[in-house]
Amino acid sequence: MQKVSTQKGFTLIELIIVIVLLGILAVTAAPKFLNLQDDARDSVLEGIAGSLESASSVVYGKALINDVAASSDGSDSVNIGNTTTVSVVYGYPDAATAANFTNILDADINNTNGEYATVAVDEDTILIYYTGAYDGAPDPAAANSACSVAYTNSTAEGERPTITVNTCVE
Repeated sequence: MQKVSTQKGFTLIELIIVIVLLGILAVTAAPKFLNLQDDARDSVLEGIAGSLESASSVVYGKALINDVAASSDGSDSVNIGNTTTVSVVYGYPDAATAANFTNILDADINNTNGEYATVAVDEDTILIYYTGAYDGAPDPAAANSACSVAYTNSTAEGERPTITVNTCVE
């Protein structure tokens, strides 16, 4: 006759195996959930790109009204506030003037305490980038630098500028 055991529960080996499996899952899944800062920065960059789209459309409308939408060299400007002007290329904000972006975004993005700054890539492209992404490295210099929004001037009358978001997450 067999003795029937009335004890119920898990053995120590079973508990250790479950703990090890949970540890392995945590190590593989944690990086997916812990990269929230880069996701937040990407969202802010998307917001900046949307603001640039909207603001450049408003500037273009004012350039059409002022009959300066055909200017191709940034020598003409439009008034977007009491005393605030923006130089334009084909009616859109000129990338050669960093102050244009401070004015149209209504933010001092190049101040010393700011998280975002601008740098000119060339006379037709400017980057708005997240300064904390580089941790003391030099300013990004290429239009495809990570954690940045690249704004490239319009190349012809009636053609919109190119606004590209370069995400922080790869």
